[in-house]
Amino acid sequence: MVKCHASQCGFCTPGFVMSLFGMYQNHVCKGEPITREMAQQELSGNLCRCTGYRPILDAAQLMGSLPPVTLDETDLLSKLEQITPVAIGLEAAFFYKSPRTLAALLQQRAAHPQAQLVAGCTDVGLWVTKQHRQFEQVLDLSQVGELRRIENSPRHIAIGAAVTLHDAFAALVSDRPQLQTFFNRFAGLPVRNSGTLGGNVANGSPIGDSMPLLIALGATVLLMSVRGQRELPLERLYTGYRKNIMAPDELLAWIKVPKASVDENLRIYKISKRFDDDISAICLALNLHVEGGVVRAASLGAGGVAATPVRAVQTEAALLGQPWSFQTVQLAIAVLRAEFSPISDMRASAAYRIQVLGNLLQRYWLESQGVQQIDLASFVLDETA
Repeated sequence: MVKCHASQCGFCTPGFVMSLFGMYQNHVCKGEPITREMAQQELSGNLCRCTGYRPILDAAQLMGSLPPVTLDETDLLSKLEQITPVAIGLEAAFFYKSPRTLAALLQQRAAHPQAQLVAGCTDVGLWVTKQHRQFEQVLDLSQVGELRRIENSPRHIAIGAAVTLHDAFAALVSDRPQLQTFFNRFAGLPVRNSGTLGGNVANGSPIGDSMPLLIALGATVLLMSVRGQRELPLERLYTGYRKNIMAPDELLAWIKVPKASVDENLRIYKISKRFDDDISAICLALNLHVEGGVVRAASLGAGGVAATPVRAVQTEAALLGQPWSFQTVQLAIAVLRAEFSPISDMRASAAYRIQVLGNLLQRYWLESQGVQQIDLASFVLDETA
């Protein structure tokens, strides 16, 4: 970083250095070259507002010429996992539990229903550092063995609530490779390595990117407590802005995603001001089955258009059983734009969201007719810029 003059105010430098070290361990130490495109992607979760990115990308590529130094990661991880929190001073009155088993977690949840649940803490952590909220009781799911598993069955993929976004996305991409580009745009690499899919879903943000996709895929959630368990469609989890139907002693344990079928035609579109590491203004996922020129099944999930992530049930009804034609799509676009009442905020106006929502359905139609989509992921930064 110093040799390439890639640090100015220094505020972002520690984060870039950590990400560069991750690239060094994952690629240089394995004899893999650092390409410009790789550096762009793996540094997309770090932001700089001083030097611009050219010297930082230069530093990443220069790092590729360093000799590899290997670390015993197994031994290091084992030592890190043995670290236990110690309550000292004022923290002695702070209640924090990190159960190792699901049974123990459910017992703690029943005994402390007001405790804040955390896993990756990528959002709750901001409540503390930015909103100055305080939690007297915290239950940490991240070490519960059962919730860190991904299970494959003939019909679905079951993802535990404590599985990281990176690992959850890898499982979904193995079944639907076309999702890779979308997942590369989900937050940044550091967040994907820490945050969990269960946390993203349970948080219930109306602009959470995973939920529109999961709704379109027909995903269900499994809620558990010491009293038992229940399974329901993901979209039924939410009752209002960041509110859900979970009882005080319940928690989200698993997300079950149906396996891909040969009949589905899945697309997901994310509209944001920046291509990388940005929050959506609009997110629309569409999953249609067209057979014999007729829409046999339609599933649409949307984000950024209501107080919660939502299923576009009226639009689905307008498409189902209709010929897959320009006329049908135009009618469905009108229904889709009328189905929701988005708000205006710093990311987009309500009018923009309504317009773009319909435009994305139009784009889906055009792509189904063979019109080539714009592949923004193929754009690369000019090395001489």
